[in-house]
Amino acid sequence: MGKNYTVKELLKLPGEGESMNAMVIKARTEDLSGQFGIMESVLSPKTMIAPHRHEHEAQAVYVISGELEFEVGGAGGLRFTAPAGSYIIKPQGVQHCFWNATNEPARYIELSGGRGFEEFVDDIVDANPLEIKKAGDTHQVLFDVKRIPKLLLQHRLKGLHGMIDVQKTF
Repeated sequence: MGKNYTVKELLKLPGEGESMNAMVIKARTEDLSGQFGIMESVLSPKTMIAPHRHEHEAQAVYVISGELEFEVGGAGGLRFTAPAGSYIIKPQGVQHCFWNATNEPARYIELSGGRGFEEFVDDIVDANPLEIKKAGDTHQVLFDVKRIPKLLLQHRLKGLHGMIDVQKTF
């Protein structure tokens, strides 16, 4: 017949989940037949997720509240605003970044194919640049750090997600 599940295993209420760095894991890939994982996060005002690409997984973002600015395809790629209720596809191997240019927090859900991004998040104990780069190299989440200062200045951002003080970051 199969496993007998509990309500706790199947129902994830608001505020519940496994906090990992700046993300809350709502469902691990092991809970979803190894196919994908679900994480939730809040992007603070005037902060950015650094430009990067995932060699082994595609992702999608659902904007719950607020709005996010996306760049998909690197420096010459597409740029667009995603309001609350939007879904954004981030194809495997394609550089992307996003930021909150507003003065209000933006909540979003991250859906990641496979275990790679989840394992990357698991390996970051302290959100410092060297640890993030090491975890990124291990899990093929490859950052384009050279572009970060220009993007921060261009979009009048304070810093990176989880690392507001840019002076201490680079």
